[in-house]
Amino acid sequence: MTGGRDNRRSRGVLAGAAALVLFVARPAWADSGGPIGWWQGWNWDPVLLLNLAILWWLYGRGLTRLWRRGGVGRGIGLRQPIAFLTALATLFVALVSPLDALSGELASAHMVQHLLLILVAAPLFVVAAPMPLILGGLPKPLRREVGRWRQRIESGPAGFHLLWNPLFVWIAHAMDLWVWHVPALYESALRRPVVHDLEHLTFFGTACLFWRVLLDPISGRRLNPAAAVLSLFTMSLQGRGLGALMALSPHPWYGAYAGTASTWRLTPLEDQQLAGLIMWMPGGLIYALASVLILGAWLSGPDGGGRVSTPLSRIGCRPSAT
Repeated sequence: MTGGRDNRRSRGVLAGAAALVLFVARPAWADSGGPIGWWQGWNWDPVLLLNLAILWWLYGRGLTRLWRRGGVGRGIGLRQPIAFLTALATLFVALVSPLDALSGELASAHMVQHLLLILVAAPLFVVAAPMPLILGGLPKPLRREVGRWRQRIESGPAGFHLLWNPLFVWIAHAMDLWVWHVPALYESALRRPVVHDLEHLTFFGTACLFWRVLLDPISGRRLNPAAAVLSLFTMSLQGRGLGALMALSPHPWYGAYAGTASTWRLTPLEDQQLAGLIMWMPGGLIYALASVLILGAWLSGPDGGGRVSTPLSRIGCRPSAT
């Protein structure tokens, strides 16, 4: 009986996701049935949409299972589900909405897309700490197998622990940002969808690693507030440096926008300068805001903002002894 209710709930979630997609896409079509304007360019990549839907579905199943056992708000508060849904919505805007198509026409739109991935979706995803609940949404045999696999990795090679090393993840994220703005790689991403997907994956992945050592609400390995603010400040400096170079350059870096920026009454150089200013100013402000929030949480309580506890055993993710 419970399985039937779970199946109906799962189908309801997927139906709701499909209805949301259709509702959001509806304005992109004229009454005549034809596409209108640049904003018709929704990215209906089935792999991307399927991944977002699966994440949503598994997280919902895991959260339902946890709260059914302990009560709503027990083990995990409302802040984390809200952060997770907002992170998914940000990914949808960055990768599915017409912003993705516009990023192929304007460097400034491309910069907005990247900042949404790095400075909005990634920290929200880290604050949400969704992996225990996503794993909790898996079928029971698969949960146990994944739990064993995670246990082997975490107690295995030293390379895994580098992913928690603050200096390593700082360098990896900063290098990723600079390397993808090299003109040859940047224009290759504009021309080739596979390279563009890889660019987005590495931006989001290294950003999650960077924000995890600062904000992770579950692990005890995050940086102390002073070190976290220093990491944010230095990351802001290098990001602003790249933005300043783009904004102050006397020549455009990316020839791919030569034929499209004029459609928006911008020269390629003006478009690049706008992109640089977006990275320079709003990007820097987000790092500053994160620093203020971390310091405020530190000063407001002895727990440094508080860590939440989401035991894997409560949602069936702990590997069983064999």
